[in-house]
Amino acid sequence: MLHVSVLSPFTDKARQEQFEAVRAALAAEPNQPTTLLLGNWPLDEGEVLDAVVLRPHLITILLLEPRGGQLSIRDFAHAAWQLGGAPLTGKAEADNPFQQFVQQKAALAQLLTPYLPAGQANLNFISGLLLFGEAVVFGVEVEERMSAVPAANNFQLLADPSRFTRRLAQLATPEIDLTAADLEQLAAEIAPAETGSPDAPEAFDPEVDELPDAPPAPATATSFLQQKAAWLWRWLGAEDVDDLDNAPYGYAETALAARNQEKQELERVQAAMQKELAAQLRAMEAREAEREKSIAQLREQLAAAPPVAPEAALLQERLALESREKDALDVAIQASRAESEARNRELDAKIQQLEQLMQRLQNSPAPAAAAPVGAPGPVVAAAPPGPTAAATNLGPARPTTPWDFRKLRAWRRRLPRLAALGTGVVALVLVIGGVRSLLAGPPTRFEQNGQWGLLAANGDTLVPARYSAIGDFHEERAVVERAGAFGFIDEDGQEILPPTYDALNPYSGDYARVRIGDTYTFIDKEGQEFSQYYYNALDFAEGHAAVLDYRGWFYITGPEVPAEAPKLFREAYTFRGGLARVRLADGYTFISKDYLTSTKPDTKPFGRYSSASDFTDGKARVTQDGRTFYIDEDGDPVN
Repeated sequence: MLHVSVLSPFTDKARQEQFEAVRAALAAEPNQPTTLLLGNWPLDEGEVLDAVVLRPHLITILLLEPRGGQLSIRDFAHAAWQLGGAPLTGKAEADNPFQQFVQQKAALAQLLTPYLPAGQANLNFISGLLLFGEAVVFGVEVEERMSAVPAANNFQLLADPSRFTRRLAQLATPEIDLTAADLEQLAAEIAPAETGSPDAPEAFDPEVDELPDAPPAPATATSFLQQKAAWLWRWLGAEDVDDLDNAPYGYAETALAARNQEKQELERVQAAMQKELAAQLRAMEAREAEREKSIAQLREQLAAAPPVAPEAALLQERLALESREKDALDVAIQASRAESEARNRELDAKIQQLEQLMQRLQNSPAPAAAAPVGAPGPVVAAAPPGPTAAATNLGPARPTTPWDFRKLRAWRRRLPRLAALGTGVVALVLVIGGVRSLLAGPPTRFEQNGQWGLLAANGDTLVPARYSAIGDFHEERAVVERAGAFGFIDEDGQEILPPTYDALNPYSGDYARVRIGDTYTFIDKEGQEFSQYYYNALDFAEGHAAVLDYRGWFYITGPEVPAEAPKLFREAYTFRGGLARVRLADGYTFISKDYLTSTKPDTKPFGRYSSASDFTDGKARVTQDGRTFYIDEDGDPVN
């Protein structure tokens, strides 16, 4: 059975044709398992998925690319690819399709979690498939660049569209174990109608409450972070309150208490944001005081230095730089205060709107009882022709009242997302519209003639376009590529590690993984290499990294060579929550960090398993003696 749900027609005709070809291929597949195909589907993070295929052992995001030609990749994860001599970028400001897949995978996992049975689908195993519409020739470097990115294991490129259904079978994994009933229920909940053939009508109910909102129009602010902050403000739904008087459903008796609760929550949010803003401004003022002190010290040093001394020119330059930065900080402080006042006025206005709405609800008459069959009803004027009349095809009319709560209800659904953001600093960014970008936010990338550079928050060129690729900033560092070599720059645009490595990962804890030829090692925060080199290695996590040499896999904790021979494994994986999955001669098991230094020969309370997955939400799926079940972090079977 094939279920298909397309939210709205594709704006790109070529992608629409690709999607129809995918649907036809799935419909024609012999012995087809229960399949759910979503098309042009929006996610809460502002993403729009081209397509998603869900099967009993498969959840795959399809990225549709109608073009074909020669594919070349300079940086698999952090730069635009080249297809047929033209840039191949991703949606939603992603640099390339793989980066787009990583963003969409996280958003899709968040969307599906409430609908899927607990423990039956490890959403870390959502796969991705870039499906080209025409034949593609891969450059000689593509495979090497893909293999250098561990996260690319579940992302594939398909150059031959005719092999689509066969590739889906290859992407199946036991980590996703959904039944046909699970998929039927999921289809009913998020894609109510089903179609069994490519010609069947697409079903979409625009009034389904759980559907995410359509992505907002792109922001026009000059700073990327300002654009994001403005979009997130809209995502919270604060703008929807402006349209409270236009909703087609809701009664005063059931809405009044909800409006009062929303008003109280909005007031609490406003108080928290004001508190965070006050702390932010105090920090800015402290920085300004330090800057003034530094300027005074520089002036004293300049006065004491001989006019012709080389130090005088250097001091003059430093003094001018400090003065410029102080002026910029003053402007930022004033801008943040003005923005805060504006946002507070908006929140006050919205709270006042809620109060007025509550008053109207209290005074509004109760809805009339339904008239008995045959009783005369009110005379309703015929709707004029046009879009309003056509809208009646969406379904039966709903009872109306003088007030319209659809927008308000949608806004209310978004309000809990604010708490989920986790920190007051992020909430502050949403309200003040990019203070971080004015103050201490990382610079943004720009491209010029195929090379990449950096722009400061105020739009000035911080680093000219001289790198083949620039990654995202992590811990105030970003990976850069030049002439096929990788290094680090900081947020001031300084090369703190010149591009010298064949591959380089961002820091994980105190160390970053690097590749030199065919071997791996790590560097510390000072850029010093470890003295040991390995055939393979995973990033550090929880103070340990799994590495491979001629003896096998084992764990290291830093650059020091262990005094004793390490415990060896046939396979070793990353520590999560104090446990790591390993493979021994007699099967898989889980170890704690204490086991690595223990003299005990076993790993109780865990047994041996023919297969095992990593822990997710406190449970791991294992197979023992032909039986598959779940265990908790103590090794006990659970449901």
